[in-house]
Amino acid sequence: MLRARLFVALIAVSAAPVLVLAQGSAQTKPEIKKEPAADISPADGRGMFQSYCAPCHGATGKGDGPAAPALTPKPANLTEFAKRRGGKFSARDFEDKMQGMAMAPAHGSSAMPVWGPVFRQLGNEPLRIANLRNYVETLQVK
Repeated sequence: MLRARLFVALIAVSAAPVLVLAQGSAQTKPEIKKEPAADISPADGRGMFQSYCAPCHGATGKGDGPAAPALTPKPANLTEFAKRRGGKFSARDFEDKMQGMAMAPAHGSSAMPVWGPVFRQLGNEPLRIANLRNYVETLQVK
């Protein structure tokens, strides 16, 4: 009886790593939880970026946020916003993206929220966009 229990225990212990590896190899595409936008102060560009943008674009704006693997197309690297525009940070282009006016429908729908209406509901939309733009401008590669 004791030998039978030891044998079963030995089999269970030796099989456990295989079962763990098998479970780890099954990859699932991450899901994005959609939640209402937090009411961050419109004066806090960094705080708004961390709350509204970092989940997709990453804490440093490189497009590597925790939600990025679930998105197609992948989030833009915001540190190269100016670089992609000849080295100049275009406030107009940034604001158009925020408002959803610069989304190209020919390339499919965008997973990026159109923040203009969200900011209007939260209040102080122009101040929010200006301070968020100013913060993103500080992230630009030199």
